[in-house]
Amino acid sequence: MDKCCVFVDGENLRYSIVDLFQGKFHRAEYLPKKADWTALFDWLVGKLGPEAKRLRTYWYAIEHIDFTPYFPLPKEEAKLKRIFSRHKPYRDELDGLDPSRLTKKLAEMALECERNANRMKSRFDGWRRVQDGIAQAHKAVEFRRAGAILYDLFTEQLGREKAVDVKLATDLIVLRGIYDIALIISGDQDYVPAVQVVKDSGKTVINVAFEGRNGRLLPGGARRLNQVTDSALTIKYEELKHYLKI
Repeated sequence: MDKCCVFVDGENLRYSIVDLFQGKFHRAEYLPKKADWTALFDWLVGKLGPEAKRLRTYWYAIEHIDFTPYFPLPKEEAKLKRIFSRHKPYRDELDGLDPSRLTKKLAEMALECERNANRMKSRFDGWRRVQDGIAQAHKAVEFRRAGAILYDLFTEQLGREKAVDVKLATDLIVLRGIYDIALIISGDQDYVPAVQVVKDSGKTVINVAFEGRNGRLLPGGARRLNQVTDSALTIKYEELKHYLKI
């Protein structure tokens, strides 16, 4: 029996799903609600051969949200004006205001940022509830949280996640004693050094690549990762759609 662990870069998988199923799945839903994750991961491992058995799926997700500007905001008007002036649309609104109007406008801007922060906190809490539900409902799926993602309170845009890839790479190495095959669901070339270490330990490492409806692989850093892994497992559009139940 070939013992296999699946390592899932959660945000990478989520963005792949959004890219693949545009119009059928909205980013705001976070993950497909009816997906059969147990069947998907078991099917992926089954494609490696009849001797392959999935021990566990480690799914890596964000632990915190970091806000920019830092939240909660200061109360002092001078500090607030310096912070809001970093954002050009706000700076243009503040320029030339008399003291009374400036005070009112700063308060309005602070309230808008607070609302944006609360909306994002609520959204993030929803992500965690979905993750907890998946872990409870599906066999041998464990969420491992680490790091943070940046959220801009001015533009209401999410930035790049930090430290999640480090956690996955660390576990890939630390846990190599329990598996024979590591299956990585990611297109991130940051995992290349960890993959090299695991291969030097005599383990097999396989990367999963997703194929679009047009037959082309999703773009990203997967090319470099595919070069260093032992092989790549290509998942066709209709195959993934079947298990995600989109």
